[in-house]
Amino acid sequence: MSASSPRSSLGVFALDFDKIGIIVSDDSPKNLAMATNLGLTALATDMEVLVYFTFDGLTHLMEGEKDLSEIEALLDAGMPNPYDLLTQFVDSGGERVTTVACTTTLDMLQWDQEAMDDEVTTKFAGAATFLEAVDDADQVFTF
Repeated sequence: MSASSPRSSLGVFALDFDKIGIIVSDDSPKNLAMATNLGLTALATDMEVLVYFTFDGLTHLMEGEKDLSEIEALLDAGMPNPYDLLTQFVDSGGERVTTVACTTTLDMLQWDQEAMDDEVTTKFAGAATFLEAVDDADQVFTF
């Protein structure tokens, strides 16, 4: 998108994106909330979304209870649970959503692929595969 892109009547840039990539490398539930919110917004505008979970961010795809103490005040104030948002994002996106668990990180940390939650993990791949998949993306974001 260039600086000469048309503005909508609301004064914000109109997006003409078909595909975005999102890298989640942080284990903060707050970062997951921002990433899934961006992903859900992209889906609402008919974009394809590829989310790559690597390093500490890979913990978001693991099965089991999640520590939400960091965002407890936000949850009490009405913010949706980011793990519920992740499930909603994957469920509602169908073929337009790919969530990738980084195999390099899994190998490095000696974690088993079986520890990943199948409901929110759609693919296992390394960085080279991610880079190839987002080669035609309009934008890549990182959290």
